[in-house]
Amino acid sequence: MLDDVRAAWACRPRLHSRGVLGAALAVCLGCTSEAPPAAQQPVPRVTVTPVVVQEVVDSDEYTGRTEASEIVEVRARVYGYLKTIDFQDGDFVEEGQPLFTIEPDEYQAIHDQALARIGLTTANYELAKSKLARNESLRPSGAISQEEYEESVAALLSSEAAVTAAKADANRTALDLKYTVVTAPTRGRIDRALVSVGNLLVGGMSSGTLLTTIVNEQPMYVYFDVDERSLLRYMRMRGEEAASTRPGSLRTMDVACFVQLADEDDFKHEGRLDFAAAQVNASTGTARLRGVFANEDRRLVSGLFVRVRIPVSKPYQALLVPERALGTDQNIRYVYIVDDQGVAERRNVELGGQRGELRIVTSGLSAGEQVIVKGLQRVRPGQKVEAETESAAIAAADG
Repeated sequence: MLDDVRAAWACRPRLHSRGVLGAALAVCLGCTSEAPPAAQQPVPRVTVTPVVVQEVVDSDEYTGRTEASEIVEVRARVYGYLKTIDFQDGDFVEEGQPLFTIEPDEYQAIHDQALARIGLTTANYELAKSKLARNESLRPSGAISQEEYEESVAALLSSEAAVTAAKADANRTALDLKYTVVTAPTRGRIDRALVSVGNLLVGGMSSGTLLTTIVNEQPMYVYFDVDERSLLRYMRMRGEEAASTRPGSLRTMDVACFVQLADEDDFKHEGRLDFAAAQVNASTGTARLRGVFANEDRRLVSGLFVRVRIPVSKPYQALLVPERALGTDQNIRYVYIVDDQGVAERRNVELGGQRGELRIVTSGLSAGEQVIVKGLQRVRPGQKVEAETESAAIAAADG
């Protein structure tokens, strides 16, 4: 009996193992069936734009600073109390426009005295002239001595010199009277008045009281430094024409230059190079150049930092792409184009200068090709894409 029980227990694990083995076998048999197909990857949607063909000119760019063509200090030339100020601070004034008035009463009185002195000396001159004429008529008869005659001649010459001196003194007093009205020596924008009415002004040619400053901004100068190789290139830009004529200043070569302000996205102001320093700075290897700009709209103000562009080539047809179409792989620049089959292709490109939001492509692209400007990160070389032109995408967004 005991032996039968032991035999039964011995058989139980074997039956359990068989059941587990059968279940595993069933699972393995199920693995041999084919798996369901994986879902297809979606085709990325991208926005493309055609390569732009445009006439451009290669150019060099520098940093410069504007400087007014004239900066004039207005000073008092005579002593006196300031009577009036005849302008508003910051006005545009014309040459000869009255700016200040110094009390003229004393200078008027002195000038009147000088005019009266002219009348007195003129009367003495006429009297001396009359005496000399009478003595000349009496001289042949011996009614007067030689000494008296010579005294009359000297009196005439002395009175004539006195008239000349009196007139010169009157001219000087007239100038002093004129200088009581201080006028603008040039046209331009005037600074604030540095003195107020009632103050005593000191006159003089060099030590007179500084009253204000006038800045003439038409034309406006722009100064910037260029390296010596660039300077030589600008001096030779006329080529054969320059070789057939006498060497002249940079002004005679009519080299164009353009200026961009800090808040502008393009070089909107056109001028001409008109001056180059007589020698290159030996310590920096650069030369100071100057451009002159008409500044008719007065957008250029003295003291601004600006970007200066100088054309260095003749116009030619160039290929341009938007800056946002460019990608970077280490030091390699590239774009993706979409061919006629809708397949993306990577193109390594070489770049030139920038024109607004566009960049010149010197090699790697052809006219008429479509470059990807949106969705660039989702594209791989040889991948099928769904392309939409940028103009259509903008219309869809507006709609």
